[in-house]
Amino acid sequence: MKSLTRFVRVAAALCLLVPLAGCAARQPITGQETSGLDRKLSTFAYIEEGDLMTLIVDTKATRYREKTAYFPLEIAIANNGLRQLALTRESFTLIDEEGNRYPAASPKELIENYEFLDLDRDQLAELEGIVFNKFAAFARYPSMFSPTRNYSFGRSNIVRDLVSLPKFGYLLDFIYFPAPKDGLLGKRFDLFVDSAQLEDPVFVKFEVK
Repeated sequence: MKSLTRFVRVAAALCLLVPLAGCAARQPITGQETSGLDRKLSTFAYIEEGDLMTLIVDTKATRYREKTAYFPLEIAIANNGLRQLALTRESFTLIDEEGNRYPAASPKELIENYEFLDLDRDQLAELEGIVFNKFAAFARYPSMFSPTRNYSFGRSNIVRDLVSLPKFGYLLDFIYFPAPKDGLLGKRFDLFVDSAQLEDPVFVKFEVK
């Protein structure tokens, strides 16, 4: 079973290097639901969990940004088995159903073209409560890949270009992508996370409802 899982993950990683049309027949990784989506933790949160890393995507905020130039994904990442896991904004790639790839938006793009940065974090974030028990034995590390407009007491507003998680460390954050031309609601996506410490990218398959 481990060799099968390894084969599928390698195939998924190779899909990043060749035209996506050739990857249309890729099989879901072991443990995924028959729908082709990853397991859900809540109405809006999807999880991919492995020996090295856990990746969670929450789409509660996403579903309210159908008409904006950029859209948010709330994320949680935990280092389960690596000595260190280094992540930058460039570690994240979103792929839609048509095979289009989207890099994470830069702080400058968001400050100039997106007005809901603080609203997303202050009113639509929910992962902290969802993962509280799951990561109870882990240590949370500061992460802020995307900017805020207003200073809030007790919360840093310093954008970080690099977050390094030691083993049993985790982060919670919002990351943003350019809006697909065909909209968000009812659409499926893959969020890939890569790092020099990962032999293969880790990805989670989710739907915006």
